[in-house]
Amino acid sequence: MVARRAAFQESDALPISVSVDSLLDPSAFGDLETGKSDSWLRRLRRALQPALRGHPRLLELDLWRCLALALALCALAALGGMAWLWQARAQAEATSAAAAIDVLDARLDEINAQAKRLAADVAEVTAAAGEGPCPHALTQRLLRSSLDGLLVRRWWLQSEAGTVSCGPEGASAALDLAPAPEGRLTLMSRRSIGAELLAVRPLGGSQFIVALLDPRALALPQQGPWQTDGATGERITLHAADGRPLQVWSRDGAAGPREALLQAHQASARHGMAVGVTVDRAGLWADWRRQLPGLLAAALLCSGGIAAWAWRQAVRRARLVHRLEHALHKRQFEPWVQPIVDLGSGRCVGGEVLMRWVHPQRGIVPPGEFIEVAEQTGLISGMSQLVMTRAAHRLAPLARQHRQLYFSFNLTPDELRAPLIAQTLAELFNPETLPREQVLLELTEREIVDPAAQGALAALHRAGWRIAIDDFGTGHSSLALLERLPIQRLKIDRAFVASIGGRSASRPVLDAIIGLARELDIGLIAEGVETQDQWDYLAARGVGSAQGYLMARPMPLPAFEQWLAGQSPATADSSAPGTTTAAPLPEHELQALWQRMRSTGGLDIRDRMYHLRSYRQCFVAREAVDWMVRELGVSRAEAVRIGRRMVALGWVHHVLDEHDFDDAELFFSAAVQSQAAPVSPPVDDLRQALRALDGGVPLRTYRRGLLVHRRCASGRRVVDWLVARHEVSRDTAVQWAAQLMRQGMLRHVFDDRAFRDDGTLFRPA
Repeated sequence: MVARRAAFQESDALPISVSVDSLLDPSAFGDLETGKSDSWLRRLRRALQPALRGHPRLLELDLWRCLALALALCALAALGGMAWLWQARAQAEATSAAAAIDVLDARLDEINAQAKRLAADVAEVTAAAGEGPCPHALTQRLLRSSLDGLLVRRWWLQSEAGTVSCGPEGASAALDLAPAPEGRLTLMSRRSIGAELLAVRPLGGSQFIVALLDPRALALPQQGPWQTDGATGERITLHAADGRPLQVWSRDGAAGPREALLQAHQASARHGMAVGVTVDRAGLWADWRRQLPGLLAAALLCSGGIAAWAWRQAVRRARLVHRLEHALHKRQFEPWVQPIVDLGSGRCVGGEVLMRWVHPQRGIVPPGEFIEVAEQTGLISGMSQLVMTRAAHRLAPLARQHRQLYFSFNLTPDELRAPLIAQTLAELFNPETLPREQVLLELTEREIVDPAAQGALAALHRAGWRIAIDDFGTGHSSLALLERLPIQRLKIDRAFVASIGGRSASRPVLDAIIGLARELDIGLIAEGVETQDQWDYLAARGVGSAQGYLMARPMPLPAFEQWLAGQSPATADSSAPGTTTAAPLPEHELQALWQRMRSTGGLDIRDRMYHLRSYRQCFVAREAVDWMVRELGVSRAEAVRIGRRMVALGWVHHVLDEHDFDDAELFFSAAVQSQAAPVSPPVDDLRQALRALDGGVPLRTYRRGLLVHRRCASGRRVVDWLVARHEVSRDTAVQWAAQLMRQGMLRHVFDDRAFRDDGTLFRPA
């Protein structure tokens, strides 16, 4: 609820915005592209320019750094893919070895069972036939077992220390075998014939049974659970108990030794054998090449996502709406007043409350830079609510001293359509702040055409609020609405006032508006009065009041109070008809109360720690409410209102400037006003410094992260130049540079940082 039209009532601050079109001009890129051919990089930048025109800064992605990031991510993806492939293959080969062991154990279990049965038959036959190296009955039994088995071609019985073995053909020379563990079926090869696999099972009495295995007994098919899908260069090796290789299965059929880069080993828990799985260099490289396209696609997608995120964050920081959201969060909007004077007597009759953005680095930001965006995004309602609250409390003493004054506030369309607008206004303007008799609500013609708005206007009029139409003559309202709606004031738009010249006899449209208001008995306020001719023309035609640069520019509330005191003596007319009684707690009593709260026995004001952050000399709002309830005997709601008055008057503030006073666990501290005036050169020197800065300090192209910032200078370079040119200390140069920012001649590339003597980038505005 504050003046949207304040955008046209700016102070005499220097312009601080940079033309986007001028920034997009290729000549603004500096000498980076001077004399170069129309390269693909330049063509790409030119193609991106239309997308940049909606942003308040020229934002560019550094294409070379984005390319370097993409290449780095591709390299990392390749290395990560190789590491992942190595781990995956190692796990797969371990699984293959375990699966192969399970298959081989099952087959050896069957052979071991046959060996047990044969051992029982051997013991029975040996006991019946008596002693002998190779009884006939034993030979027949070994022959029958050799013919019946599918996995074993031949069985032998041999003594561990003997020189003769007994087989299906009878006695023969003993087999040259390695010692076998007791109680286990062990695989080994004949030392004379390495291709033959033998299974040896010790028996009691220093004897053991030997089985010559069929070549297909332990054969593993090419496909099975022991093979990795799509794997190449894989070899499965069957090992004996002593580690010697017994049999090899190669996936690609290649024979001969190959360099193994990766291997897995699995030993049998029941039998004397083990399985080893190896993968050679060629197999790993083949798998890596097969996975490479997917890895590169993921890396490029990741790099594109990072670049898009960086661009989005940069655009968000550069957009005005982001800075406005932050400013509203930090409560950086303050009320200013432009006086309204009577054209007959020249005395002040009121003032229009305007909004100013008090930027922590740039100082006062004129409304023309942000009002339109605030209206489009809906932030204007919160900004207006903040400004109106502060103005209502800070203007209350002045309004009680000058009962003839009124103050006008603009309502936004969203606020006017709000169902609780009457209740909100009643809470803001009350006997403790500004009484509604001294408040004028302004709306534009666009708003009163809406039927819902007309109903809200009628309700506000019935509640005792006075209504004015702002910028009259520039909208499209029906003149019949002026007779039907409760309108007390018409504000003549500055465009009609500006048409008044020294040689102008009359202005038909302006005269028609004046005559219409006279016929409808509606008061008139002329906006934008800047010359004596305009004053005389309006006064001669009976216009009651005016505001404009001829009388006074918009000013802060303390300056307005001084201006008003210099114009006429203060008059306190408490007996004037229609006035309200004094506030229950006058300002001097409120100040005394604040002193009591700060003294011994008052609030617990001390250093506090919250979330590992220290806050100096603050108190808790809820404890302050408890104290006021206990000491003053007021309700908690009344105590909260007192605390909010203190905040609005600037005596206390939230430690982070993010909250109004409330009955909650919030930290507040006393406002500290610095008395030291900043050291700064004259304004002419500042202007000269800016011109020299633009032509003296080298404005370069900087690349920070993935972004390119053109025609900028670091804070350190600016300070170095000021020190060298003016022969001042670095501290003084930093203060001068900060003054350049407050004058609107220097600004951070994202407009969200204070001046610092480091590598932070700034550009002349």
